[in-house]
Formats: sequence, C-alpha cells, structure tokens
Amino acid sequence: MKKLFCLFAFLVLGVTVLTSCSKNKNKPLVVACGVSTSPYCYYTGEANAPVAGIDIDLIREIGKELGRPVQFKVVPFQYVFTLISREEADIGAAGITITPEHSEGVLISTPYDTSSQVIVAPDGSDVRDEETLKAARVAVQEGGTDIPYLRESIGPEAVLPFLTLDEVNGALSARLADAAVMDRMQAESFVKANPDKYTIPGKPLTRNQYGLIFNQKNSALMSAADKVIEQFKKSGGLQKSRSAHFDALNTIPPPRGNEDKGKPFVVCLESSFAPFVLMNRNQLMGMDIEIAAEIAHELKRPVRFKIVPFTEVLPLVESGAADMGASGISITPEREGLVLFSAPYEKTVRRILVNTDSAYTRPEELNGKVVGAKKGTKSEDFAVGELHAEKTVHFDNAMQGLLGLLDHKIDAYIDDNGEADLASEKLATLDGKRVRLLDHSIPLEEYGFAFHLSNTEAKSAADRVIETKRHRGEIRALSRKYTSIYMTLDLNDF
Repeated sequence: MKKLFCLFAFLVLGVTVLTSCSKNKNKPLVVACGVSTSPYCYYTGEANAPVAGIDIDLIREIGKELGRPVQFKVVPFQYVFTLISREEADIGAAGITITPEHSEGVLISTPYDTSSQVIVAPDGSDVRDEETLKAARVAVQEGGTDIPYLRESIGPEAVLPFLTLDEVNGALSARLADAAVMDRMQAESFVKANPDKYTIPGKPLTRNQYGLIFNQKNSALMSAADKVIEQFKKSGGLQKSRSAHFDALNTIPPPRGNEDKGKPFVVCLESSFAPFVLMNRNQLMGMDIEIAAEIAHELKRPVRFKIVPFTEVLPLVESGAADMGASGISITPEREGLVLFSAPYEKTVRRILVNTDSAYTRPEELNGKVVGAKKGTKSEDFAVGELHAEKTVHFDNAMQGLLGLLDHKIDAYIDDNGEADLASEKLATLDGKRVRLLDHSIPLEEYGFAFHLSNTEAKSAADRVIETKRHRGEIRALSRKYTSIYMTLDLNDF
C-alpha cells in the first residue's frame, strides 16, 4: 500500500510539472535589461531588435531551450532589480557583476562570463600597474566597466573615453593618451593587430564575473538557465558572442531607412531624464531626441544615439568620440572651457527634497548631513559648497535618489526642479510613497547641447533649430508632450 501511495504521488507530481511546463510553453519570457553596458547589453535603436549583446544572445538560447518567446524591456539599470523583485520580469540582464550588493533580495545565476581589465601601453612606456596609472592619461572604449573602475578606484590624471578601438589606437599613436585600459580579450586582439606598437604589461587590474538575476521565488527558472549557461560556454557560444559584439563596438553602421547620407551624427545621452530623454516601450524619446534628430537632418547626416551614464556625456564630446551631448546639460563657465554649447533651449532651478516625516525645513539644517545628487551634475557641487554636506551620495537618476531618500540612506536629495517634481509624482503613482520639497530653490540654470570646441558647424545648426522651434512655440509644446507621456508610464512601459 505504501509503495502504491508513493507511486500515485509521483505520478501526480509528474502531471503537475508537465502541466506547469505546458502552461508556460507559449508564455513570453520577460527580460528587463539595462542598455549602457556594452558589449553585454546595449541599445541598437532598431524597432524589431532594440537591444543586443552577450546577455541577449544567452537569453535567446534560454528561451529556445524552454520553448518560450523572449520579450525584452529596456529600463534604467536600477529598474532591472525593481522589476525582478516585483515579479514583473522573469530575468534581469545588464552586464550585472556578481557582488554581495547585487545579490541582495534576488537570485543570481552561475557566472556566464568572466572578464579582467588590463593595461595596454606603447612599447617603452613606464605605465605598467595601478600606481603608474595614477599619473597617466588613460584611453578607454566607452560603454564597459573600465571608466567607473578607473575613476573610482585609480584616479588617473585623465580618463579619455572613445567610441571605438580605432579611436583608442589613434589617441595612443598621437600621444594624446599614455596608456589604455580594456578587457583582456579586446587587449589581446588589439596588441595582435599592432604587434610592434603595444604590449600588455603587468597583471590584470580587476577580475569580474557576470550573472543574470531572478526573483527569489523563481529558483526553477534559474536552475534551467544555469544549465543553458554551462552549455553556452562549453559549446563555444560565449566565445562566438563575445567576438561578435566586441567587433560590433568598433563599427558605426548608419541607421536603416534614414534618407540622410554620410557619417552618422553620434549623440551621447543618459536615458532617464524626463522630459528631455526617456524610454517608452523600448523606444528612446524626449524633447532632446526630437531636437537632436532635426539638428542631424540640418547637417544632412543620419543620427545615431548612444546611451551612456550621464558622467560620460561630456568626456565623450570633449574627446571627439561623439558629435553632440544631450540630456539636459547645464551651461556653466567651467564646462564652457571644455566644450562648445548651443544656445540655451530650456531654463530650470534645482530643488531640495526630504522625507515627508523629516524635521528639516531650511537648507542650513543639512549642514554636516548626507545629501544625494545625480552623478556629474551641478547638484553635487551645491551639496558640498553651499549645504556643506558631510558626505555626498551619487545616484544615476532622480528615481534612484528618491528611493535612497525613502530608505534613509541620505538625509536629502537635490535635482533639477522639473525632474524632482516628476520623479516624486511618479514615485507616489508607482508606490504610494511621497517626499516633500524644501521651500528653497537653487539659482536659475540654462540647458544646452554640447559639442567639441572645434565643431562650430554643428553648434550653428543646433542654434538654428532651437531658434526656429522657440519662434514656433515648439520647445514648450515638446516639454508638455513628454512630461505628459512620462506621467502616464508605469514600469511595464519603460
């Protein structure tokens, strides 16, 4: 009898599993992916395939193995974790390094790739390790983990981001840079192509492992993914994918169907700064996007958008690796010494936000406190220089900053007035959580588009487009349009 009962239980369990698999057979595998971590996950701008990268190739294999179609949702990096924790996405991907911090509250797969960053130096160079990098001008290819690692852990004299390895080679050849830092696989290929010019001195600088993330309730899916990952590596799929996407980073194909001819007009921007730039159902949009497309058309060049962290926008323009920088960039005397600005197209003030239950009523009370600000913005300077904050915590965007505020990681958060208002309203809409504004505003600032100091042609085209749109009332109309769109979005729309 006991054996019969066990057999019956086994059969029931088998039927349950088969039924579960059958139910999921045609259900889309929803993937939340950030898009500023080339070559793992990057934005292509193509309607049918908005994302590409090593992560994307791997996830397509997982979908194929499970017999499920894959649906990609392009979101800011921090929303990858949010969607996974809410069970609104099945897999999270964004070149996610396996760290204790990233593993909190989620499941993380077995590593699908391991990467190390190394130095590439001209023959005879004194640059050979972390210590000698501190006094060097270092060229890197934008989009990977090299830039934040160098700036946060090494602190060289300068970090010079370039769009392609050819441009890195040009910077080294012209002695604009003393050395380069790149992925070991890239470095070996780079040195092999230039055997009499460069070497890889010393040991690797870092060693990172990358994984996919899952909701804690979804261990079965993670186990299935782990098996595919192992097969992906053993079959040579990983090596093939890495080679393909590293090669893709070195080319700039013109967008399909664009009637303008010639070299692409590369615009670098951060993708989460409404109403200037935002994502909506995998589509990049915003007032900056529309204006940039018209500037490129004025120059009779196809436009190509590159999504990067905000801190990399101006360095890419300054180095000549991008034609234009966007995302609501404040025009300041310091920045005007580095890049050429268009005529202003928008004005703003900055505001200070605190928790609704906090006792803060005046900016002076934040003296010696912990204040958050968006990376690379003037809000950072204000936090230190005016509020005399003991510590400034850097965030990628306003929503991330407000979540840090609600979690009491910071005492206050500073941002652009429009972005602060929009993000706080959006937070209330999504989570029912609220913050409040202090009755104080930071002096008026103007926003402009950034160009290389020598690119007067593009600046003139931008000025013409801005003046025409202002005269027609289109600047205000664009701001209202994308503010309205942003306020109607929920996380499923990003």
